[in-house]
Amino acid sequence: MYLKQLFNHGIKLGFLTYNPASAFNVNDAGGVEKSRDRALSVEELRFAFEVFRENRTSFTRDNYLACALLVVLGVRKTELTEATWSEFDLNNAKWNLPGERSKSGVGMAIPLPPQAVEWLEELHIRACGSPYVFPSRRSSKQPHMGKDTLNRAIAKLFGKEPGKKQQPENRMGDLPEFTVHDLRRTCRSLLAETGVPSHVAERCLNHKLKGVEGVYDRYDYYEERKRALIKVANLFNSVMLPSSCTPCAANAGCALLNHTK
Repeated sequence: MYLKQLFNHGIKLGFLTYNPASAFNVNDAGGVEKSRDRALSVEELRFAFEVFRENRTSFTRDNYLACALLVVLGVRKTELTEATWSEFDLNNAKWNLPGERSKSGVGMAIPLPPQAVEWLEELHIRACGSPYVFPSRRSSKQPHMGKDTLNRAIAKLFGKEPGKKQQPENRMGDLPEFTVHDLRRTCRSLLAETGVPSHVAERCLNHKLKGVEGVYDRYDYYEERKRALIKVANLFNSVMLPSSCTPCAANAGCALLNHTK
């Protein structure tokens, strides 16, 4: 479509006499790409993380905690998996995401719920002195977790392992497939479910506000985002806890800590 417009503009300016793209349509380019809108429900989250725990030999502790942080914080995958400890101030429960590592190009101070701080403290021990929150666990040119690590680990639980003649067993049963990015979308859904106003939820995901509001509203909503992410973390924690266990401040991350280290 855009090439047709470009060539038509060239005809108007007298640079071309015909449009070489006129015979083609969007199907010739593979069709229209469907945007994903998958967000996991609370029950789907509970089931998925139960499967993660049951398959701890293949779905590592690093993978598990990364997925938990993605649900609770709503950040983009590489913003988390390529993060360095220098960005974190765990004493003040804050993550200073620099603009050069943000897709939007805008840096952001991310408030960390108590559960996230607890998981990050464990990851700091597991990092064994690495400057990266998720250091590479294999010989690799990359010093941090690879871009495909989480998606491949999740896909394997769905019985899909590219390049393998014999495919693994589907451990997820009838659960509709999801990807790592769907966990970020799930965070947005949980924000709405817990009653967080839309403009605060959008700022939690580091989305720019649209229209006139986006032009004039420069407030970062830090305290509002802090309360919002705590709501999501508490809801997520209640999903992870056994029904007989009541969440409390002292055991904020106990459900995840039950996943063998």
